[in-house]
Amino acid sequence: MDPLIIKTIFLGTLRDPILWILCAVLGWQTDRPLHKLLWMLVAGGLFFGLFRGLVYRYGFDEALTGDTFGMVIASATLLTIAGGMAVFGLRSAWLARGKARETASQDTGRKGGSRKGGSRKSESRKGGTRPVQTDAPHRRHNDDRARKRRS
Repeated sequence: MDPLIIKTIFLGTLRDPILWILCAVLGWQTDRPLHKLLWMLVAGGLFFGLFRGLVYRYGFDEALTGDTFGMVIASATLLTIAGGMAVFGLRSAWLARGKARETASQDTGRKGGSRKGGSRKSESRKGGTRPVQTDAPHRRHNDDRARKRRS
């Protein structure tokens, strides 16, 4: 098979926005089991490759042989799997980074130690309890918004 044809098929698949949309949609949900994600990416890549091959054959009147048609399907499938796994991995790492930052900032004093007098889970207020807000940036943001509404 001619290397120029392989390169053209591969680059054409990369330029197709359907590939990127498919990868983003399937790889975005991080609570899905990995084996289920792989099966969905394979099925989506096969469907995308078949659709792409049929568009080449009937839409552009290209004379695709069996080998070339197979290359279109294979490149679409491989790029879908690679892109979907990349989106899944990057989003999982990003979410894990945020969770690690949240847990590190909870129940610590200014110097990084535990709070003096134990941790307070709730404050009493007129016979009821309300949770203590521990996320200072969100509290500051909400206070700023409240000041703007009052003025």
